[in-house]
Amino acid sequence: MLTKEQIKELRDNLEQDLIDLEKRNREKVNEMEHPGETDTFHGDEADQATYMEQRSRLLRLRDRDRKLINKIQKTISKLENGTYGTCDACGIDIPYERLKLRPVADLCIECKQAQEEREERDKLFKRR
Repeated sequence: MLTKEQIKELRDNLEQDLIDLEKRNREKVNEMEHPGETDTFHGDEADQATYMEQRSRLLRLRDRDRKLINKIQKTISKLENGTYGTCDACGIDIPYERLKLRPVADLCIECKQAQEEREERDKLFKRR
């Protein structure tokens, strides 16, 4: 069971992470909407390929940030309704040490390992 101090520390860290991610996301959107002079789409094929690759990378990073923002918001909601810190799969308390390293964790180590093993097995079967 988490103490009030631990919950406050984790919540403060999550809220700061959310602020940082949203700021970085706004910067990425601004960069895409207002490209610099060197980011314009012109030049030879190599320049165009470089431009497209940079834009694709920026979109992937933005999508990754968006997913993490959603996960942080979900975690903050769990803090507010008192369900934070318990495993979604088996219901046991997630150790503070795990939450400190990965505050958005919603599974205990054992359930997370089982999930990853299932995902790996599913990937192998899909390849066949």
